[in-house]
Amino acid sequence: MALLSDSRPAVPTLRPATPADAALLHAWRSEPSVRRHQPLQAASLADLRADLARQHPGDLYRARGDRFQWIIEVDRVPVGWITLAITSWEQGVGELGYALTTEAQGRGLMVPALDRLLGLLFEQTLLDRLEARCSVDNEASRRVLERCGFHREGLLRGYFRLGDRRVDNHLYARLRSDP
Repeated sequence: MALLSDSRPAVPTLRPATPADAALLHAWRSEPSVRRHQPLQAASLADLRADLARQHPGDLYRARGDRFQWIIEVDRVPVGWITLAITSWEQGVGELGYALTTEAQGRGLMVPALDRLLGLLFEQTLLDRLEARCSVDNEASRRVLERCGFHREGLLRGYFRLGDRRVDNHLYARLRSDP
């Protein structure tokens, strides 16, 4: 990905994921660096394509739907994704997850991408609280969340299984009313 290695700062953009992105997501989800801190369930290319086909980005602004995904791009080259799962439209709560390809990690792309999405979500939807979880061992993700204004709210002991062990997670949240 030569565009990420030049000297000018990379500016990530977001676009809604489409069924045509299923092959990218399928490949990215198999990268060891992407799987290191999260238990991504096995999903076939057809399953990912069908999941993306069920998502209608316009529903987000009408307080409908339960899952939305965006592709992060730099100079129109896809480098990662962000997922929003709606926990409760009634309560205005959603949960964010994100990942960058191995080559894009450590290049300062996630903070501006996530900031852009947070602005959109808090300005144009009924969401009031966004949550995110990260493994206690995932320092990079912890720093991203804190730089994006998330507050650590607690420890979720043994939150998920990763390989043959239970993994603790930090729970983070950001409210619409947070500065």
